[in-house]
Order: sequence, then structure tokens, then C-alpha cells
Amino acid sequence: MTEPSPDEIMAAYAANAVTFALSNFGISLDFTVESIEHIESLANRLFHTRPKGFIARLFRKQPSDNDVQNVCKMLGSYIGEVYRQNKGGEWQINPDHQAIGLLDGETWIFPLAKVLKRITNGKKDDLSVYFAEILE
Repeated sequence: MTEPSPDEIMAAYAANAVTFALSNFGISLDFTVESIEHIESLANRLFHTRPKGFIARLFRKQPSDNDVQNVCKMLGSYIGEVYRQNKGGEWQINPDHQAIGLLDGETWIFPLAKVLKRITNGKKDDLSVYFAEILE
């Protein structure tokens, strides 16, 4: 049995995002550029569920790091797959960052890291804006 390629692995995570969005939020994702708005609104909801500040974190159970990583993998993979369907590129491990990203020609894109920034920092890391920038 052959190892799945990074493209196959990330496509599977993106498919999980579709299921996750529908079953948890009633949101249909269809791999269109317009569907990135739904990813942004999901990330916004997740941002608002994370307690802010030390005291808030003490008293409110926040998603585990594992939960956060899983959501970042799903939503980031989805963004990457929409990008790939529109512009191309290949999922690869970036040797400098030791992280998975999309390599499009000479350009590296790291949508998983961007989703983590979005659900950590809020609206200033808007995913719709990010996607429009990387599509240019």
C-alpha cells in the first residue's frame, strides 16, 4: 500500500471541513471562491468562543490545543484546496518552516497557519481578505 500524497491528505482534511461545517453550523461548503466567506464566518465564531485574557481562561474551558489544531487543519486545508482548484499548486512540507504549505511556482502559501492566526487574533487576520490577496 502506498503512502497518501500530501495533496491527498490535505484534500481529505478539506472534505472533513465540509462535513464539520454542515454538521456543526449548518453551513454548506462547495469549494467555490465565494465559500471562503463561510470559512471566515466560522473562524470568527471560533475566535469568539476562545476566552480572552488569563482570568477568562482560568474560568472557562477553552478548546484543547488538539481541537484548535484539528480545526486549523480542516479550515486551512479547505482554503488551500479552493486555491488549488482556481490557481494550482501542490501541498508540500516547507523545509524552512517545517510546516505544510502550498507551493505555487516559487510562492509558498500557509493557509493552516493563517487560520490559527485568525482564531487567535481576530478580525485583523480576516480570511476573506487573505484569500483575495493570495488569489491575485
